[in-house]
Amino acid sequence: MKLGDTFVWCPTGGIDHLWIVISDLEANGGECVVINLTESAHGKFSFTLRPGQHRYIYKDSDVNFGDAFKTHVDEINGQVASRSARPHDPMDMRIVREIIKRAKMHPAFQPILRKLLPPA
Repeated sequence: MKLGDTFVWCPTGGIDHLWIVISDLEANGGECVVINLTESAHGKFSFTLRPGQHRYIYKDSDVNFGDAFKTHVDEINGQVASRSARPHDPMDMRIVREIIKRAKMHPAFQPILRKLLPPA
């Protein structure tokens, strides 16, 4: 796993979502911030991705800044090994950089996670 990698996962047992690694694991001792996509609400603070921007996206999908959390690469790899999560195509780095830029000022993104983000 590295910055921009994606995986499909449902940590709560509901619906699978595409998760994106938005921090540099090596720079943070294996700790990383992951963020998911959810059905678009086209809200005031939305950053919407559209079909064609990633193979997994089949409808307008918002980056869910409020669901971002810190984890460790070993945890993600464990989820993949147990088949609870499955790796997917990497996200375009232009999109990853834009997600990072918006996360740094998004009201729903936890301020404590900002220190783990690379410069956008």
